[in-house]
Amino acid sequence: MFEIEDIAAALIQRRREMPVINGTPKGKNIAHPAPRAPRIFADTAKIDEIKPLLDAGIINGVTTNPTLLKRAGASSWDEAKSMLTEILKACNPAPVSLELTQLTEDEMVAQAQELWKLGPNGVIKVPIGGYQAVDKKLDPHTGLKVLRKLWEKDIRTNATLVFNTTQAFWAANAGATYVSPFLGRVADYLYKHDQPERTPGNALYYIEDHKNSDGDQHVFNSEYVASGGARKDAGVRLIREVANVFANYDIHTEILAASVRNASQLTEIMVAGADILTVPAHILTDVANHPLSDEGMVSFNNDAQTFAGKGKK
Repeated sequence: MFEIEDIAAALIQRRREMPVINGTPKGKNIAHPAPRAPRIFADTAKIDEIKPLLDAGIINGVTTNPTLLKRAGASSWDEAKSMLTEILKACNPAPVSLELTQLTEDEMVAQAQELWKLGPNGVIKVPIGGYQAVDKKLDPHTGLKVLRKLWEKDIRTNATLVFNTTQAFWAANAGATYVSPFLGRVADYLYKHDQPERTPGNALYYIEDHKNSDGDQHVFNSEYVASGGARKDAGVRLIREVANVFANYDIHTEILAASVRNASQLTEIMVAGADILTVPAHILTDVANHPLSDEGMVSFNNDAQTFAGKGKK
């Protein structure tokens, strides 16, 4: 179970310096009690899921990707852009992340400028790594170079496919507005690839021989993230680690926790220090539910029938 550690003073100070999310309009007598609460984004490309969440005031933005656009029915780039334009318009001024599909620096920058024109609240999602997994000839630093160029052009960006703190730091250093650690996929990877005879988490972190004589070291993540607790909590520890590094160096790139698997993780992510939670729509639908709330409401409603019709003229 993810354990709550002492909250570092640096993390508290970082939150105080982050943007106000729930501002209090002029003329109101009661100030909003959670001005710097984490923002909540819906992770979907379906407009019929987005609009009810916007109307209810539950979300402050949206994240999309090619997979979500395909699920929403897009079968061409023109259809995808049409969907994104509708989402941008519905959410404005709340940010909407739009992911690039090109793989070379020049093509990605050109596509980013194309997407940026769809709406003023667009944020360009740039994969931080993985380029050579698609094509060995590609530059492994493509994502960092694109993030830097878009920052130079004053285009907001979201560094996606982040799985360790090093990636998050370098993305922030390149100028990313947001970084998106995929917490759910970290645990998925460990469950699938860990060798059972070794310490849990060994698929991402394993050092037995410090000289690496056998060439079998794994240092994809720190020991704290990979092996510091239950496999299912590894992604939450990643959020915690990134938040501490950003606090240490006064980095204001926002931490956008992605790949959420269930509602209980939302609490753990907030404890860990995330600035934004991007959550599948079906999980957001249930955030106000609890079995004891159901019991209480039924009881209160039954007792309230005693007063039904009372006070009417």
